Amino acid sequence: MGQLVYHEWARLLALSSAAYMLWASFWAFLFRKFFWDMIGGTLGPAGIIPGSNTAPLVFITTTIPLLQIFSLLLSIVALALEWPLPMLRRTAIHRSLTLRVVLYFLTAFVGIMVYQTVDCAIYFAITSGVYVRAMMRGETMAERGGQAWSDA
Repeated sequence: MGQLVYHEWARLLALSSAAYMLWASFWAFLFRKFFWDMIGGTLGPAGIIPGSNTAPLVFITTTIPLLQIFSLLLSIVALALEWPLPMLRRTAIHRSLTLRVVLYFLTAFVGIMVYQTVDCAIYFAITSGVYVRAMMRGETMAERGGQAWSDA
């Protein structure tokens, strides 16, 4: 029986999370909704009316789709990193697990704000945790013959 290679599992999680977030970001442009609008909100005839304490976040989600743009760009970067572009292959950026942990945690933080990308944000947080586990086990990504293998 073999051992679980955590960075390979995290890579698959990140690929599926990034594809899901890319698709959800497109939907977020069409249906703009801030996820945490129920905090301090009131129930009106058309649904939840956000409270005044979430006004800045509602503004950058509904009026200016800034969070949707960030989630779209971060998901594209995650796809380019996990399914490496030819210019990224065999570079230190592609092999850095620490960069992935920070990037995916940031992606999860941005994604948790938009209603459509909440699920992907949770998956990115799990992916970040799996990459941390891979670093704790001492796994590294070495490029050999076009395939990423574990040294652990």
